Amino acid sequence: MSASVFLKQFSKNWREVGSVVPSSPFLVRKMLSKVDFDSARLIVELGPGTGPLTKEILKRLHPEGWLIVIESNEAFCSMLRDIGDPRLRVEYASAEDLPRILGDKKANAILSGLPLAVIDRKAVRNILESAKKSLDPDGVFVQFQYSLASKKLLKNFFTDVVIDFTPANVPPAFVYVARNIFL
Repeated sequence: MSASVFLKQFSKNWREVGSVVPSSPFLVRKMLSKVDFDSARLIVELGPGTGPLTKEILKRLHPEGWLIVIESNEAFCSMLRDIGDPRLRVEYASAEDLPRILGDKKANAILSGLPLAVIDRKAVRNILESAKKSLDPDGVFVQFQYSLASKKLLKNFFTDVVIDFTPANVPPAFVYVARNIFL
C-alpha cells in the first residue's frame, strides 16, 4: 500500500517527493548505522514520506527517546500518524520550520530524505541552516541523495562531510554524514 501511495504522491508533485519508490531496507540500514541509538534521545527525520526509515528508527529508539518527523505532504502525514507510537510526533510543516518546532531543544541526530537537488536553492540553504542550528554539538546530520552534487553544499554548513554509498536502492543512493567538529 505505501508504495502505491508513494507513486501517486510522486506523480502529483515529483519535486516534493523526489523518487518513485520508498527507500530500500538497505538504504535505511546504511543511514541508521550512522546514529548512536544508545545515547540519542531526540531524533528528527526530515521528509519521511511513507515511513520506512521512521519505522526502523522507532524499533531502535531508546524507550525514553523522541522522534519528530517533519513532512509537508498531508497524505504522508496521515500514514505516519497511523504508526501509533507514543514516542513519535508528526509535524505537518516545512523542514525550514525545524528551529521553531524544536524550540530550545537540540537533536542528537537529524536524518533527511529530502530531494535537495530539486528543491529551490534558497529553501535548501534555509533547511541546512535550520538543521545546523537544531543539531546538538555532538550530533550527526545524515542525508541521502542520488548524486554526489550535494557535498560542496553540505561543506558550507558542516565542518566534516563523509560520503557512503549503497547500490541496493532504486536508484542507488549516496549517504552523506555531516558533523560540526571543533578541535
